[in-house]
Amino acid sequence: MKRRIQAADSIRFCVRGRGAQRLLGQAAQAGLKLERIAPQADGFTAVVSGAGWAKLCQLAGAGGWQVIQMQRRGPGPLAERLLRRPGILAGIGLFFVLLHWLGGFLWCMNLELLTVPQQESIRTLLAQSGIWEGCRPSQVELAQAQQLLEASGDFGWVSLNFTGGCLAAEGTPLQQAHAEPPAQNTGLYARAGGEVLAVNIASGFAQVQPGQYVGNGMLLAAAEKLDRSGAPVPQPASGTVTARVRLAYTGQQAFTQQRPVLTGACAERRTLTLLGRNWQLPGSGALPEDVPPRVRWLPLRLGRLALPGCVQETTCWARETQEQTFTPETAAALARRSARLQLLQDYPDAVIESERDFASTTATAAVCRAVFVFCANIAEPRSAPAASG
Repeated sequence: MKRRIQAADSIRFCVRGRGAQRLLGQAAQAGLKLERIAPQADGFTAVVSGAGWAKLCQLAGAGGWQVIQMQRRGPGPLAERLLRRPGILAGIGLFFVLLHWLGGFLWCMNLELLTVPQQESIRTLLAQSGIWEGCRPSQVELAQAQQLLEASGDFGWVSLNFTGGCLAAEGTPLQQAHAEPPAQNTGLYARAGGEVLAVNIASGFAQVQPGQYVGNGMLLAAAEKLDRSGAPVPQPASGTVTARVRLAYTGQQAFTQQRPVLTGACAERRTLTLLGRNWQLPGSGALPEDVPPRVRWLPLRLGRLALPGCVQETTCWARETQEQTFTPETAAALARRSARLQLLQDYPDAVIESERDFASTTATAAVCRAVFVFCANIAEPRSAPAASG
């Protein structure tokens, strides 16, 4: 005989007291189903389901009868409550199904290990692969994004890890490896004349010393030296020679010029991405094709809880070419700035000690001739001139 699997507890009990049999009628009127009823000398025994046990004890207490629980069989009180409420079990199962399904969407990006410029760069590159909050990235898309990041040249090493709805990115900045060029017969020559302040020759043979005045094109460090036997000993020269230099630069600035300026008008498009679906938000318009857009991704959050979605905000600011007019004072200042920028372009490490300006104007522009006294490295590697036969 197969044993019946019970979906609820069955409790065998004994009722004692005068007129205990009246409890049978009251239980039937209350809708309680009693089984295996057996009369006893001072009452009876029966079996009731666990769901009706509390009601039975209430009826017995009201009639003054004593109820004794003899045996309880079944899954237990907690399991019995769950079995009486199948929606709870269905909700638990649905929760795990949704947890697995929603885990495939991108809820958040962890870019905390990257610098701010790297975060902006990786955001843009991932968007080119169609990856942002709210999408459901596949392994193929993640592999393509990984290749795109590696080929961008912005990272020395980069890794993407997508698990549990979170995309974590790690990377290191790109470090250029400078290969040493083959040794050549190069010396150091002066780019400009001046007073030598410091000589720091890493390789080669110094030809000047601090306090000495040198002219433009003068040899500062030789690439070879004769040994005692008169044989040349080659050693390509490298290093720095700091000198105090006096040079003049001329800058000019037109009184009027055509420049693109912002008009204040803009076109904006906002797209909501949620669970892999896209919706255009109200107020979005067409974007001009000739204006570079500015794109931002705004993740959706409910307090501190991240949601599987984001708002992609694309903005194009309108520009137009306008004629800009400068006053003579402003034009002279810009011409002076142009002269200084020319100096810093030729000598990036220049430390300016003094500056003397000579301003003049023409019919259309302001001209500034600036004489600078500055300290900078004047050493420039050049090939040694060939010896004449």
